Amino acid sequence: MFYLPVQTLFWIVLAMVFGIIAGWLLRKSSARKIQKELDNLHRKISNREKKIVSLRRDLDQCRATLKAYKADMEEACRPSLVPQLPVCVPPASAFEADDLKKISGVGPALEGKLNALNIYTYEQMAALTPDVISELAKALESISGHMVQEDWIGQAQKILRSRAQQNGKQPID
Repeated sequence: MFYLPVQTLFWIVLAMVFGIIAGWLLRKSSARKIQKELDNLHRKISNREKKIVSLRRDLDQCRATLKAYKADMEEACRPSLVPQLPVCVPPASAFEADDLKKISGVGPALEGKLNALNIYTYEQMAALTPDVISELAKALESISGHMVQEDWIGQAQKILRSRAQQNGKQPID
């Protein structure tokens, strides 16, 4: 009679010991996994912090470059440096600007230079005379050579004629 309760107690204690050991091993194993994941996350955070520092440095450099460009543009656009367009060239504002890049030889940079000289429309380009072109050439180097060689004035007149024909108006010469 005494044998059965002792044997039952033995198996219960053995199962408890086995359960404790198994639980300890499982916990240790999952703790290693969690530690590896934690180390991996720390490494990722460190790499991202380095990237943020690098991006902030790049941003500061971009801001400095932008500030220098802005100062250069303000210098270039001072009224004393921008020649006044003669009366033969109709006035226009940036709000009525045409896409001057449609003229062969005019890219974004030259369009910007023309805009800085208050030339925004095809009508203004078509109205330029050789005297005006030489005056503009003083403000910006080499622009007059492009205007003459690539016939910007003729191209502007052609665009104006085709625009007038599309609108059903009499072409302006």
